[in-house]
Amino acid sequence: MKTAVVGLGIGMAHAAAYLQSAEAELIAVADAWETRRSSVGGTFSQGSMSVLRPLFTEQQISSRWEDLGIKPCADIKDVADNYEIELVSLCTPDYLHEKHAVLLLEAGKHLILEKPVALSMDGAERIRAAAAAAGKRVAVAYEFRLNPGTAALRNLIISGDLGEVKAFSLHHFRKPFRRDKWKKWIQSESKSGGLIVEETSHWFDLARFLTGGEFASVHSVGTGGIHQDFDFEDVAFCQGRFTNGSAWQISHALTGFDFNLTIQVHGTKGTAWLGLKEELYSSLDNGATDYWGVLSYAPLNSDPKDAVVRVWDSEAGEPESIRDNVAAIVNCFIKSRDFPTTLNDGVEALRVALAARQSYKSGKVIKLA
Repeated sequence: MKTAVVGLGIGMAHAAAYLQSAEAELIAVADAWETRRSSVGGTFSQGSMSVLRPLFTEQQISSRWEDLGIKPCADIKDVADNYEIELVSLCTPDYLHEKHAVLLLEAGKHLILEKPVALSMDGAERIRAAAAAAGKRVAVAYEFRLNPGTAALRNLIISGDLGEVKAFSLHHFRKPFRRDKWKKWIQSESKSGGLIVEETSHWFDLARFLTGGEFASVHSVGTGGIHQDFDFEDVAFCQGRFTNGSAWQISHALTGFDFNLTIQVHGTKGTAWLGLKEELYSSLDNGATDYWGVLSYAPLNSDPKDAVVRVWDSEAGEPESIRDNVAAIVNCFIKSRDFPTTLNDGVEALRVALAARQSYKSGKVIKLA
């Protein structure tokens, strides 16, 4: 399967997946920045996306794209017009997703679409209509569904070991969005959707995936103005009910100095706690742990020593999760299997995120079902 990547920011993780794949051949990349088109390491030479650098060999990083048989393009239309390309990873700025997705679908390409799928429900529906009209498939890059830690947590829930899930919480502590994006698009709510749409949509999707629940309501509070060069919320607290009556809570902060993602699932038989890091060293534990992910779970009323504990190495980190998710999607394309995350999943995550943003702005509880 011949592939292309459009957008060489987070798209570098997609490129790494294709370069390591025995099932896909990367034949083109596209980016507006000449530096990123000049060499495989161009993005890293800007000081950007350094967390993705370990996904490449040093020989690859020092190579021109052409040296690897990959054509660098300045215009997405060059990718759309290349009849050889079957699958495109679309990793352009959020406000361009709708326009670019429709262009590529109408050109006959299958897509791996970065989140959020669009910035409005109308935009998402136009993508869905274009995919249906072209008879093409769209996967959404919500990589945490295939993270080994979250996959193990989901299996634990499905097994019934925790009993009926009564409450779900997710807390994400991270650094601000990078300020080196093309024309600073991510710092504008009109172009990124703000924190709640741009990234918290990740966690709405993950909550659905882990619990099997659908959102019934959302109430959001938060604050902005901490980072004056971002025109949207810096911290958001969202909570509500699933349609089965269980409670959920998701909090998200762009004011951190490290990365920490924690999930708690509370059931009628037991409780589980999952923690994930982005890099091996974390200041939040003073560098004391030598793992990237940890899952602990135990029956109700247990002591710490009674808990079952599992740990993971770098495969539980986000960079490898993105790469591995792309590889899994390619395999699904080739074998005509269902994707880890479908376009319908992406549209539903967007619907919840837009409702959460509406609640944040209005101060009202928004009903979703």
